[in-house]
Amino acid sequence: MKKIAITGGPNGGKTTALSVLKETFGSRIEIVPEAATMIFSGGFPRQDGSREHVHAAQRIIFYTTQQLEDLAEKTSQADLIVCDRGTVDAAVYWPEGVEDFFASMGTTLEAEIARYDAVIHLSPPLKPEFYQSTRVRTESLEEASRIDRKILKIWEKHPNRMVLPSMDHFFQKAGIIKDFIETLIPQEKSK
Repeated sequence: MKKIAITGGPNGGKTTALSVLKETFGSRIEIVPEAATMIFSGGFPRQDGSREHVHAAQRIIFYTTQQLEDLAEKTSQADLIVCDRGTVDAAVYWPEGVEDFFASMGTTLEAEIARYDAVIHLSPPLKPEFYQSTRVRTESLEEASRIDRKILKIWEKHPNRMVLPSMDHFFQKAGIIKDFIETLIPQEKSK
């Protein structure tokens, strides 16, 4: 069973892409939800930007992501596990940097990258009229672009990575993603 991560800056289209993929491939793919959205929409406070608060949040996000992925690997009958972000992403929010993050989590960047057979990176929109803030997505467009650059950098060593820049029409992105996913899952057998 293969596992991929769909990543990128806030508002890059990850949630919409996952919906399109589920509608297209049905039970052939298993979606692993984004841990950060679950945690922050579940009530974990975001307003305190203290070091202790950020450390606690990113540890919870990292371990929750890891556990959700492991559970999907053990229980899913799907051909492909598609993760809304990966364990690597939390490192870009760590105040002391990437190396310190992975040392604190007891792993390495290389080990976490190796968890995924492929990575699809979706960049956020460049035009303000296409950017949407939510209760969970609190970053400004400028912050989203900065985070996107950090996420691009941290995943750059993955050997099977597709980067989709901002596009005015999401359906263009969706078609490219669907075609890429088709290369990763076995062809359905004729009945």
